[in-house]
Amino acid sequence: MFKIENNKIHITRGDIGIIEVRAKNDDGTNYYFKKGEIIRLNVVREKHYEDLLFHKDVIVESETPNVNITLTSKDTTIGDLINSPKKYYYEIVLNPDTADQTIVGYDENGAKEFILYPEAKDDDLQ
Repeated sequence: MFKIENNKIHITRGDIGIIEVRAKNDDGTNYYFKKGEIIRLNVVREKHYEDLLFHKDVIVESETPNVNITLTSKDTTIGDLINSPKKYYYEIVLNPDTADQTIVGYDENGAKEFILYPEAKDDDLQ
């Protein structure tokens, strides 16, 4: 399962998904990402922004109004198996290593949640 609702990412541990990233200029027009820019997804432990669990970078290949961050099974296999949903926080940042600008992150509406749901252990089946 993978879905995004109200800036909450819901995903089953070990599943894949694509996050489409768009941004607005100060005047409300669409921002066009430029070739060579970097979009970074950071996922951190809930209420612990210093505890980075993983990050995923996407390098923009050509000017575009949207960029996709593809989550792989490896990306979403966070920690050990779980028996109930586990909440993490996330942020999406433009050019994090040079002139960072948060596109999605903690704001007046609170933290952006990355909710991981349990998966069944099936690697021992043959």
